[in-house]
Amino acid sequence: MEASRAEAGAPAADDRLLTPRFVRVTAANFFFFLNFASFFLLPLHIRALGGSERTIGLVMGTSGVAGLAAVVVIAAVLDRVGCRRFLLAGIATMGAASAAFPFVHAIGPAMYLLRIVQGLAFASAFNAASTLAVVFAPATRRAAALGLFGVSTLTTHALAPAFGEMLIAVAGFRALFVVAAAFSAVSLAIAWTVPEAPAPKRRPGGGAGLAATRDIVSALGTVCGCGVAFGTVVTYIPTFTRDERLGPVAVFFLAYTAAAVMSRVLGGGLGDARGHRPVTIVALGLFSVSVAALAAARSTLGLAGAGLLFGTAQGIVYPTLNAFTVEQVPVEELGRAQTFYNGAFNLGTTTGSVLLGHVAETAGHRVMFLVAAAVVAAAFVGFSVGTHARLRMPRIV
Repeated sequence: MEASRAEAGAPAADDRLLTPRFVRVTAANFFFFLNFASFFLLPLHIRALGGSERTIGLVMGTSGVAGLAAVVVIAAVLDRVGCRRFLLAGIATMGAASAAFPFVHAIGPAMYLLRIVQGLAFASAFNAASTLAVVFAPATRRAAALGLFGVSTLTTHALAPAFGEMLIAVAGFRALFVVAAAFSAVSLAIAWTVPEAPAPKRRPGGGAGLAATRDIVSALGTVCGCGVAFGTVVTYIPTFTRDERLGPVAVFFLAYTAAAVMSRVLGGGLGDARGHRPVTIVALGLFSVSVAALAAARSTLGLAGAGLLFGTAQGIVYPTLNAFTVEQVPVEELGRAQTFYNGAFNLGTTTGSVLLGHVAETAGHRVMFLVAAAVVAAAFVGFSVGTHARLRMPRIV
């Protein structure tokens, strides 16, 4: 049943975070990401089909490239067409692509096509969901709200692969793809009850588009730099851990996920209370240190410690910097700003996973992590110098 017009047009009346519409879009995002994170195991399927490491990289990267291309279109039309339509279309398309995977029995055009479709679907659904989360959150508590919304993605990074590995062992990859499609079906059912974002009142003389101010450009460059480090770490931690004999790969991911979730639950409101800019600056410094700590890890305990630092820093940086970014734009440009923010991070992750792999091959993983840490350090300097300190005056939506 369609959401009522009254609910769809009603702005947030108080400072509550867990309003029904915010909870619904967060729940829909959780099940959508259970589908998305299930495909973290796709490299195992590609290997089983005879694919090399290079082939794995190409297949997995196809989705990211397609998503980046889609950002340009989504950013231009999301605010005008409406987030709800993009959310429903993206979830349904992701489910259909997942359901088609059991019928692909070889590495070839069909598999690449499905990965392209998944990339487009991800860009559509996630940008719409995150924009709705921003709009549904109280203007004075956006960092806390985005932190809680982010928990719905982070938890799936641990749950989906763990469940998927057990499922593959019992019933094979076909079962994994079918269950992933089922996750999308649940997400779609929940998303159907999510109202459209209230239509913003356009300011006189508005409509000129998202202004490339110094603060916005600095914020987007910073999140791109963070994406480089994030993509590098999550892509190459498995081989680094195995080559250095640091213990199970799960040690890092469990430590990272637990710390990221806890930092978003317990520290997500720091930016709202202390100011988004200063909290972002401190967290960026910790983020750089955490990546460098990976280069120094010589034991399982060191790996876990680096994972805890990495999760804590990333768990604070992403939502707080996100809140800083949307503060800089008028209400009618929230969707476009959110799409560019997510797109800049995805550009960084794709760049890190592809380009810094060459550093690992020529100089080793430890040098690669130091390079990634240097990128975050540069982002720390760029954000500190490139943004303006000001009194925090939240915009009432």
